[in-house]
Amino acid sequence: MSRELIHLIEQMSKERGIPKESIISTLESALLSAVRKKYGLQTEITIKIDPKTGDKTMTALKKVVQKVAQPMEEISLKEAQEIDPSKALDDMVESPIVIDDFGRIAAQTAKQVLFQRVREAEKEAIFDEYKDKSGQIVSGVVMRKEKGSYYIALGRAEALLL
Repeated sequence: MSRELIHLIEQMSKERGIPKESIISTLESALLSAVRKKYGLQTEITIKIDPKTGDKTMTALKKVVQKVAQPMEEISLKEAQEIDPSKALDDMVESPIVIDDFGRIAAQTAKQVLFQRVREAEKEAIFDEYKDKSGQIVSGVVMRKEKGSYYIALGRAEALLL
């Protein structure tokens, strides 16, 4: 799965002209929203995707307590010391979390966030490509005429000629 993920990210980066790092950070934030949607977590969660291997690591910031009342927000002293032996009561520790199944709604949320952010990044990439061409003559193909305005195809962008 991890290699396939990296391959898909590289392919999307080439097709849409978006930097690979931007797609990875977008995917991380989409997964974060899915985790929050599924589990309703209030704790600080970090999700990192390795750009070379595609491996995902998820950690939650948990409070070290004597007796755990809320397992998603608290961790026992014994478990915390297995992660970091220097931890004591009332400290905060980054505990790895395993999420096997997101569920339909959380997966849909991740998909929507991912597509929205990729569209925004694509628009920004197109804007960056054409922002320096203001006042210059460029060539394009007239696509249609509506009410005295011409719509021109300029490759990845469309221009409006009034």
